[in-house]
Amino acid sequence: MTGATSVLGRALLRRLWADPAWAGFVFYLVGRDGSALEALCLEAGAAGRGAEALALDLAEPSAGEACARALAAAPPLGGFVFAAGSAQDQVLPLMAEAAFERVLRVNLGFHAGLLKFFRGPGRLAPGARGLLVGSNSGLRGQKGQGAYAAAKGGLVDLLALAPPGLRINVLLPPLMPSPFLDALKPAARAELYGARLMEDPDPAASCAEAALFLLSDRASYIHRQVIHADSRVGALGWD
Repeated sequence: MTGATSVLGRALLRRLWADPAWAGFVFYLVGRDGSALEALCLEAGAAGRGAEALALDLAEPSAGEACARALAAAPPLGGFVFAAGSAQDQVLPLMAEAAFERVLRVNLGFHAGLLKFFRGPGRLAPGARGLLVGSNSGLRGQKGQGAYAAAKGGLVDLLALAPPGLRINVLLPPLMPSPFLDALKPAARAELYGARLMEDPDPAASCAEAALFLLSDRASYIHRQVIHADSRVGALGWD
């Protein structure tokens, strides 16, 4: 899993660790904050689950190769979740090229390379399932989020790269606490949350339930779909 230390990543991991269907799996946690990853590994151990930390900065061009080397030495994977993201974005004319490339690499480029790696023989177990965490911005665009919207939109195209036998979907999460939302002006934040049709006291937990369903055998016939776990009218294109 990439993005394991995010709000959604932590919620999903804890839900997976509590599910007997995922007993016996070893979880490989990829992220930049090594100490936070190690803390999650300890939490996994306390829950009777195995976990290993892969501390990598996904914005670095060498991160994909380093991750591939580590996973090549592991048994075939039964599944994966690409939940990492970077919303350090701004209006394109004001955005430096290096910053633009960083957003694209973290949100899309690293994961595209890893999905190509999974196409190699013996790298995924039979019946493997994958989940890409996208964004409503990737489908509709958002002011000041040109790079982020482009990258998250590209995740939908990654569905076509799925190796034979892999069941994979894109999940669009609801609004939840994040550095991006925390940095918004109060009026902009109120506008986003005001678009919801339903209140959600714990969006990370409810989204984790949706993710768990898509990763489970109950969703065995859902493949290459983009699933909204969001109640905003704008997410559905009704406006």
